[in-house]
Amino acid sequence: MKKLVLVGGGHAQLAVLQALARQRAADIDAVLVTPSPWQYYSGMLPGFIAGHYAEADCRIDLRPLAKAAGVRLLLGRVDALLADARQVCLADGTRLDYDLLSLDPGSATAIDALEPSAAEFPLVDSPLTDSRAGARLLPVKPLADFFALWPRLQARALVAPTYHLCVVGGGAAGVELALAAAHALKAAAGPGHAGVRVSLLAPVAALLPGHAQGVRKRVMNRIADSAIVVVAQRAHFGAEGLRLADGRLYAADCVIAATGARALPWLAHSGLACSREGWVEVGDTHQSLSHPEVFAAG
Repeated sequence: MKKLVLVGGGHAQLAVLQALARQRAADIDAVLVTPSPWQYYSGMLPGFIAGHYAEADCRIDLRPLAKAAGVRLLLGRVDALLADARQVCLADGTRLDYDLLSLDPGSATAIDALEPSAAEFPLVDSPLTDSRAGARLLPVKPLADFFALWPRLQARALVAPTYHLCVVGGGAAGVELALAAAHALKAAAGPGHAGVRVSLLAPVAALLPGHAQGVRKRVMNRIADSAIVVVAQRAHFGAEGLRLADGRLYAADCVIAATGARALPWLAHSGLACSREGWVEVGDTHQSLSHPEVFAAG
């Protein structure tokens, strides 16, 4: 029997599960390793924040798909890959040997762009706590964590006398999230709650890069209509909160980081050929350039 390990429940793995459900090879023993039985769709996140979708609308249940494919579902988080030894190591100490490996583990939010060190900035634990010591950071990814924490953040915003939410990142994701958050918070708060405000922090040159000038103009008009304050600067984190490039302290109760994607750190230490940024290098067939028994996507 050939041992096939699928890491992550991303879109590529869904295609593998579908193929195995249609025609299962008799000589394959397959397992899908993923932290959650749910696969969330990032494209629906702004709609979820705005209140257009329920959480259940934005996710796929991997359990029936794995069962139909004859694939064992193992809930766990990968923290190491030993490509030369053909082993996947989980955070709980479990080690899985493989003959074939399919990688689609997703990515993390590149909060390291918020220099000097985002690791020093407190992550969101419970926005309902009474602590006002600095802001809280909520990265967009992992998506499952964001989906779980957003309702708590929203509840905190609606009971606080004033609440300032700052979205960092001027790409399409940051713009959509800022618009969605402004819509949700202000609609829920009502006209009598003037203390809720939303800002978008991004240099002008980094605001919707690659989009046509007409698109950028229409989006800026929509941002203005939503009363979102655009701060055209970069910032870094300090113990007291966001520090702008010009030296000013920018106070916020919560900061959503939509600052792009970074590769999961264990990939760079796996022994696989990786780019300078840590992404697995693959050929036209999505096979690793250094280990042809490994396929990677996402």
